[in-house]
Amino acid sequence: MTNPVFREDSYLASATGRVTGHSPEGGVILDRSIFYPTGGGQPGDSGALAWGNSSLVIATAIKGQGEEIILVPGVPAALPPIGASVTQTLDWDRRLGHMRVHSALHLLSVAVPLPVTGGSISALKGRLDFDMLDATIDKDALASHM
Repeated sequence: MTNPVFREDSYLASATGRVTGHSPEGGVILDRSIFYPTGGGQPGDSGALAWGNSSLVIATAIKGQGEEIILVPGVPAALPPIGASVTQTLDWDRRLGHMRVHSALHLLSVAVPLPVTGGSISALKGRLDFDMLDATIDKDALASHM
């Protein structure tokens, strides 16, 4: 089980953790993680792990078995050994972009009084899909009211 520290403090950009396992695909599993895993239309966090004189670029985080969060390396490399203490560091600019776009899409979902059927988030832009028969909402008029 991975303790999802990002739920307690979404502004934490760096933290320690202990390696509890490796996934069959070459990912790293920690006892606690500041990396948000891919889910709900939002990409997983990226960043790095450091231990001793070694480091590993993390391309994304995904959900594993049960409550595990798997940190996926950007390139094949030596993984920190099980039991090692590591420092996790987020790509903070990317995380903050995801947070801002996520919040903006929540505001949009309130401004448009229709059910949301899907969406997507990136660090620079996002999309919400609404359940509407016709494109009856004027984007420019909506933007001028926000």
